[in-house]
Amino acid sequence: MSERTPTKGTPSSADRIRTAAAGAVLWLLRHTPWRLRWGLANILGGVAARRHRKRRHAAQINLELAFGDRLSPAEREHIATSSFQNFIGCMFDMVAIIPRLRPDNWQHFVRVPEEDLARTRALLEQKNGMLMMLSHYGNWELLGSAMSYMGLAPVNGVAKRQSAWANPLLEKLRTHSGSRIIYKEGAARKTLGALRRGEIVGFAIDQNFSQGIFVPFFGVEAATADTLAGLARASGAPIVPMTCLPNGDGTYSARLLPAVPVVCSDDKAADILQITRNCLEALEGIIRERPEYWLWSHKRWKARPPHEHPRLNLYEAATSTHSTPAAAAKPSAPTSRSAP
Repeated sequence: MSERTPTKGTPSSADRIRTAAAGAVLWLLRHTPWRLRWGLANILGGVAARRHRKRRHAAQINLELAFGDRLSPAEREHIATSSFQNFIGCMFDMVAIIPRLRPDNWQHFVRVPEEDLARTRALLEQKNGMLMMLSHYGNWELLGSAMSYMGLAPVNGVAKRQSAWANPLLEKLRTHSGSRIIYKEGAARKTLGALRRGEIVGFAIDQNFSQGIFVPFFGVEAATADTLAGLARASGAPIVPMTCLPNGDGTYSARLLPAVPVVCSDDKAADILQITRNCLEALEGIIRERPEYWLWSHKRWKARPPHEHPRLNLYEAATSTHSTPAAAAKPSAPTSRSAP
């Protein structure tokens, strides 16, 4: 069995107060109708988009890097604001829906095409387990919980440890349906063990990872964790991209997409680079379909490759000699060298 690692340290009195206060807010959200939840999310998201200048600036830069002049300034502004609103709305739904999930009602909240379930069951019959390729797109937390009720295999999620006051609340939500948490400390060994038992393990690979490898993402090299690719190569487990988007009626539509190609040759580094590139190509295709559901406010292209001269800070590109971030970040061949 995959084990949860206890939260480090003893929570302080202030932490316990924060946990109790946050728990009260979560209780209120669970008892709030979905229309009201999303109305509140739209208001809060609009305010956050206007007031959180650094995050808004990062979202604008990211959209320019990803789409260039194919989007007008007004379109970028709309997607950026919608991204804030959708992120908050999905998080509200996460805390409202997950505690209500049961084996006999999960399909009322999360709808999955039968062909997706059949394809996924066939992959699991290979007895190598399965790697869920998740991202900060739509409601990835809700999908992870619902997966435990789909009759596929035990589900594990690799997660970063949060603050002492938030961790107990997140653990309770994430383990409600029987899913287990593998914290990033020592995650590789525990994950391989879970895969050998034929279990499912979820990873998010869409965030900046300065110790990772550089592969193109929307045509711009992005520092990406190579853990998912390394585990797939070592275990033979398929990598399955997944999405979960709101339907606008309090329910969600999820997809368990075809597996990403995994290569295995005598060149381990080249294999990991190619698998990671395949993953980001699949993720880019997903985001392009509904860009308003990705978390654009994260500085995805913050780390820059060692061969880039001069080394750019794309999020301060407006003060450089380049007219736009897209002009500054010239796409180049992928490299397996670590980020700075």
